[in-house]
Amino acid sequence: MRRHLTAFAATAMAAGVLFVPQSANAATAPPTVATLGASAGALASPPLSPLKLTAYYPRSAWAGDTIVYTLKTRNVGSWPTDIAYVGGYVPKQARRVQIVGPSGSYCEAKGREVGCLLNRLRPGKTASVKVKVWLRGSARGTATAEFATASIDVPAGGIDTLNIYGIDAGVDLKYVKVRTRILR
Repeated sequence: MRRHLTAFAATAMAAGVLFVPQSANAATAPPTVATLGASAGALASPPLSPLKLTAYYPRSAWAGDTIVYTLKTRNVGSWPTDIAYVGGYVPKQARRVQIVGPSGSYCEAKGREVGCLLNRLRPGKTASVKVKVWLRGSARGTATAEFATASIDVPAGGIDTLNIYGIDAGVDLKYVKVRTRILR
């Protein structure tokens, strides 16, 4: 039985690498649905199972209310993923954040950053992650969030041979930027 996710999550927590890398390549999003094919992998090699991210979100929200982002990641490759990552940044106007993934996933929110490690995702299958953001009552303007997905390939030797410090996911991550107008 494969236990890549559990071992990787424990190691990632200890090293603090679950959250989004610092570099962000922003992509312009349509008004209500944003689509992205992210190709990020370990040690700058393309993943065997590329993922496509679709974000669903409201076009507008009242100050003090909540915004719920539904992030659907789909394996568009011909191989199952070893570990799938979905995460990003929530709007600056957030006062509280919650992230929930499918059964067996490991999700965490810290400040404005959210991250979720998903178990094996077979070719053609989809997994959904929900991010709920409570806006401040003083929020104004546009609430902008950025989300990305990545497929992490575990080397043939198993999780013990994966060097988490050598994962170069930040360079290849393509972020989906979503905007929600805040009403007053």
